[in-house]
Amino acid sequence: MTAFRSLVAAALSSLPVAIPVAAAQDTTHYPVFNHGRPAGGMVVVRDGGSVVVRYIYTDRNRGGRVEARYRFNSSGDVIAADQRGIGADGVAGEPLIAYEVTGDSARWTSGGRGGTGGRGGPNPGRGPVSTAVKLEGGTYFRLGVPWDDAVLARYLLRQPDRSARIIPGSGRARVEIVADTFVTVGRSRERLRLAMLHGPAGGAPSGVWIDARGEFFAGDVEWFIPVRRGGEGAMPVLRAIEIAWRNRQAEALAQRLTKPAVGPIVIRNGDVFDAERGVMMPRTTVVIRGDRIEAVGPADAVAVPAGATVIDATGKAVLPGLWDMHTHFQLTSQSTGTLLQLATGITTIRDLAADTDVAVSIRDRVNAGRVIGPRTILAGFIEGPGAWAGPSDVLARTEDEARRFVAMYDSLGYRQIKLYNLTHPDLVPTIAEEAHRRGMILSGHVPRGMSVPAAVNLGFDEINHAAFLFSNFYQDSLYWPTMRAYSAVASVVAPNFDVDSPPMTSLIDLLKAKRTVIDGTFNLWMGAGALTGQGNPGAAQYARLLKRLYDAGVPIVAGTDNNSGSTFILELELYQHSGIPAPAVLQIATINAARVMKDDREYGSIAVGKVADIIVVDGQPFERVSDLRKVQQVMRAGRLYEPQALRAAVAGR
Repeated sequence: MTAFRSLVAAALSSLPVAIPVAAAQDTTHYPVFNHGRPAGGMVVVRDGGSVVVRYIYTDRNRGGRVEARYRFNSSGDVIAADQRGIGADGVAGEPLIAYEVTGDSARWTSGGRGGTGGRGGPNPGRGPVSTAVKLEGGTYFRLGVPWDDAVLARYLLRQPDRSARIIPGSGRARVEIVADTFVTVGRSRERLRLAMLHGPAGGAPSGVWIDARGEFFAGDVEWFIPVRRGGEGAMPVLRAIEIAWRNRQAEALAQRLTKPAVGPIVIRNGDVFDAERGVMMPRTTVVIRGDRIEAVGPADAVAVPAGATVIDATGKAVLPGLWDMHTHFQLTSQSTGTLLQLATGITTIRDLAADTDVAVSIRDRVNAGRVIGPRTILAGFIEGPGAWAGPSDVLARTEDEARRFVAMYDSLGYRQIKLYNLTHPDLVPTIAEEAHRRGMILSGHVPRGMSVPAAVNLGFDEINHAAFLFSNFYQDSLYWPTMRAYSAVASVVAPNFDVDSPPMTSLIDLLKAKRTVIDGTFNLWMGAGALTGQGNPGAAQYARLLKRLYDAGVPIVAGTDNNSGSTFILELELYQHSGIPAPAVLQIATINAARVMKDDREYGSIAVGKVADIIVVDGQPFERVSDLRKVQQVMRAGRLYEPQALRAAVAGR
């Protein structure tokens, strides 16, 4: 293997960890792009039946650093493979996971301690675990690099039914060729096919573009995309093809799962939560006609219209739909995440960073009922240039550029601007003025070099992430001893910080005086274990901060920072755990969010004339917020959905 290792070393000159040697002849380079900006690279080095893949990309001073090694037999099947983390010095560690075929059996070992991994990273604190299985028919073991998608696609295409068992586990994956096109690469025309890989767990399939030989050409539409060197010009065409296909799939799913309303709908005899007053109205009936609430009153006083669909809510809670105020669309959200959000009881979401074409398309089709999901409010993402820049092509360098970006988002119907880490502090007053002139909200990360008070005094209406309230007091730590993200600083600071100290009190007083909204995403910093006292370091300090913000009257909105709502109920449970009364938690998640967005005339409570966004819960969430996990019916603008059916559709059942 000595010659092979030399070959691998020769391939690394294009990666962020540079080794200044000439590229080998059987080496293929794949630059990784973040919205058109170089963000790293994937290098594939071949030596007969052996292949080494190095995948390194930078995502806001983090990202993947993975090496995968393969051995193939003469039929092109993988007979051995392993995955290793790559250290900062460019050296790969010992295998984190390994796979080997011997005769009719396969053995895989996981739990090694091989450095810093990417997808499918290390398993610290445990010794290696080895498992064997008898191979019966097609079987494949997946590794965590994009190139592996093409290997799997080739393998599945050779199987009689284009499917195979994926190990570990017993589920099966299948491949579907959904597009076949020709693109110009250099001076030649090349045939490419888009292979969609449907995994054992369901969900949206992952895609990979393969050439006529089945080799990797480019990844699917994500924030970071590897593409074969020389093929960069084909990316807009490939993106358009994939977006069109995924849009068609999402709309077909909506047609299958949406129940058309026939006549009025009545939710009879439930305990209705009056979000305006924060109280329950027992034995109450709600009448919905079209997308509006027509009547709300005592069950024995409200007549059931003829021909109505009646939902018996006796003994159940009836609440306004929930609002997740911090989400992020991906292209696949429209056939997975938005369905899961709705199944959770979330009927309105606010997206705080997504590709503009994807976000506008999903928003418009969801709001029109063509795609299943919550009503969508969009916030436009503005970042500054630099190696740490976030995943966006909207990078403001001057005041004129900043104003044009705000105007662009306004023209597309965005209602908010979100600033990010590298936005230059000198641009903040300009952006705030332009956003406010157009009636838009300004929120964001606190840009590097600014404090929370400076951001608020210069025009921030909202702070995204409570971690900034800790890192605010340690500005130098963002830069020294190494360049670090605010979250990394906060994770060190929070566990030992006195939340009742005069400096924090002064900051909370400022937030109260300015009516600055806190979108804390507390689930990120506290963890589910906080409910049992086993949360992340600093969880108790975040809980105390949350209660202090509430007691001071600082506006709080609930958000997850994910695209499926998977931690939304946890976010609310953490509020109650921190000492906020359950009825107030429900108000935060409904009417208060609507008020922040100035939507409370139409949304946020169950009242005559408002849009019918309603959930039915088999429990008493006004006493135990965790009962929100028992949503049985979801109504979005008068359209009824069954959470169980939505989840089953995402799982592929």
